[in-house]
Amino acid sequence: MTPVEKWKFLTRFEAPAVAEAVIDSIVTPAEQRLIARLDREAFSAEEVRQAGASALTLYKRGVINYAESDSSLFIFSDFYTRLDVFVVSEHETYRAFPKETQKNLDEWYFSVYYERLHREPDERPSGDAVITCDEAVSRINGETRQAYLACCDCRALAGGYNGCAAPLQTCISFRNGVNTIAHRGVSRPVSKDEAARIVIDADNAGLMHTANQHTICNCCLDCCYLSRARKQRDAELKARRETRNAPYLSWPKVSKRIQADWEHCVACGVCAERCPFHLFAVADKRVDRARCIGCSICVNACPSGALSLERISQEGE
Repeated sequence: MTPVEKWKFLTRFEAPAVAEAVIDSIVTPAEQRLIARLDREAFSAEEVRQAGASALTLYKRGVINYAESDSSLFIFSDFYTRLDVFVVSEHETYRAFPKETQKNLDEWYFSVYYERLHREPDERPSGDAVITCDEAVSRINGETRQAYLACCDCRALAGGYNGCAAPLQTCISFRNGVNTIAHRGVSRPVSKDEAARIVIDADNAGLMHTANQHTICNCCLDCCYLSRARKQRDAELKARRETRNAPYLSWPKVSKRIQADWEHCVACGVCAERCPFHLFAVADKRVDRARCIGCSICVNACPSGALSLERISQEGE
């Protein structure tokens, strides 16, 4: 590949500088040449074949997408999409990269993800909400759509360099339209029973559950883009509230908060060990309810039944 072709590929594919050292492992040189040389905004599978490649293979790898305007045509994807497909389908290859490279790629991906969020104080960026394990299982059992299981892309991206030991196969989706990982063949269909078991196992592993219209995720704080974006957004909006004295809608949506019956507490300390936000001071029989998001991880593990969740109404609603 000539330097000009390399430049064309990197520009067209919107590949960041932090990826250049490992770009050949993520996008093959042959794929790079195709992207550099195929000077069309949209193209057919036959044009890809004439260029020496398979459109289906490129699509499965997230190198090309179906065109929204014409399902018989393809368009080039971008590095953001390809990296997402790469880490969930070839995460062992990704984990072999130097940790500093993984960290740089993760931070770049998160920055793009975060910049794409709508971050006005009176609107949530998405419909994501914190739900309990029981609610997650209930949603799965009530779904009429096929469930698909995939590797958690957040944990695949960040877990290798930050030492997260949480399971990877935890993302459940009910989407299978064009340009989704299910349609690309990256995720696999699972039964309702298997999907429910994945949620329960994730809960036992200390992962909290979030959901929107199409997905149920099982999240840790260190890797989860939703949790990391929540923390950054809250810091930004806190500064705005302090200057404008205006409320904002917290995100993801929280509908419950912990309630402790200290008379039934046996001071085992399980809640303090399980809580991802470190809200419990068992010796003092105290819990910071204001910062609770109602994930139910502590409730499900309490051996004495001293913990429960109460419904709350959110500020601004």
